[in-house]
Amino acid sequence: MTKITVELDIEQFDTMVVNELIRTREAFLNRLGANDHVFVWDDQEADDIEIQKRIDALELLLKWYATPKQLANIGITDDQG
Repeated sequence: MTKITVELDIEQFDTMVVNELIRTREAFLNRLGANDHVFVWDDQEADDIEIQKRIDALELLLKWYATPKQLANIGITDDQG
């Protein structure tokens, strides 16, 4: 097995984390109302409620870690400043 070591500065690491949070949020947004049964089988309304809880949690994390520009790019405003 080959071992690879990568050195990242804090901005690079933060960017990677934020990009993954954004990607995950977008995946959940695409599943709202899609009848995918992500969390609740055979009840779209209950499933959408559970999906929205995850979206809300991801948005809270993004408000904490993302830059204002990154938030603006995905249509989130940080009302807390």
